Amino acid sequence: MKKALSLICFLWIFSGCHFEDRVPIDMVSINQTQPLGDEKSLDSTIHFDIGSLEITNESDPAALYSMELLYDRASYEPEIDYDSPISGEEGRFRFSLDSTHKVGIRRERHNNRLRLAFNESLPLTMRVTTGVGDARLSLSRLKLQRLQFASGVGGAKISAYEPNAIECERIQLENGVGSIEAVGLGNLNFRELEFEGGVGGANLDFTGEWKQDAEMRITIGVGGVNLRLPRELGVKVEAEKNFLSGLHLEGFNQRGSAHYSENYDTAAVTVSIRVTTGIGGFKITWI
Repeated sequence: MKKALSLICFLWIFSGCHFEDRVPIDMVSINQTQPLGDEKSLDSTIHFDIGSLEITNESDPAALYSMELLYDRASYEPEIDYDSPISGEEGRFRFSLDSTHKVGIRRERHNNRLRLAFNESLPLTMRVTTGVGDARLSLSRLKLQRLQFASGVGGAKISAYEPNAIECERIQLENGVGSIEAVGLGNLNFRELEFEGGVGGANLDFTGEWKQDAEMRITIGVGGVNLRLPRELGVKVEAEKNFLSGLHLEGFNQRGSAHYSENYDTAAVTVSIRVTTGIGGFKITWI
């Protein structure tokens, strides 16, 4: 929430300002592939300051990851590092594209584009932070072990159309200014999921192959959050609600301070959801 408010202040301050192009655009591309060695897992950290980001699976089984980057060399500088494991354990990949703080602001800088593809056979940890722009995370076929994703200003789309082959320990999603659309989150086989809303709504679809019980913590900022949940799940909701927000739960029975889906006691898989609401509302839609 603090991150979202800071971004709003930044946009408000500069919304009435006009800057001429003072630095010539110099678009260059980098294509890079890291061969698969004896790594047993991969840890990745990605920071993308501005532009369009896509993360997906790598079709070449001999590649640990591949990268296609197009960026404005006059105003941005990439840092790309890979540390190979000495004993065949975990590889570490680090990528960042940051502004060089040259004078001048222009729309064309959104032309920065990054496509990252990761090997399907290794357990993968991802920490992704975006600034201004859009992001798409296509997680199908990846062996996702942990995911931390924080969006800045812009939209984000997350998809998982196939079941995760391993257990995902934890998913953290943080929304800045914009919307998050997700589909197939139930396929990720997660144990814990935490969502923190900023300014903008979120539609989180949890269709997929559920293999275990899970816990969720949902913090809502300015904007509503809609969860789409399979009807066969047993769901428990505990909520803190202020007078500016709405809680919409159909097909639930209240027991004490918690709300339980009608099938909770007989469901094969159960989900516990803790909701802290802000100005926006919270809704569960059965599918």
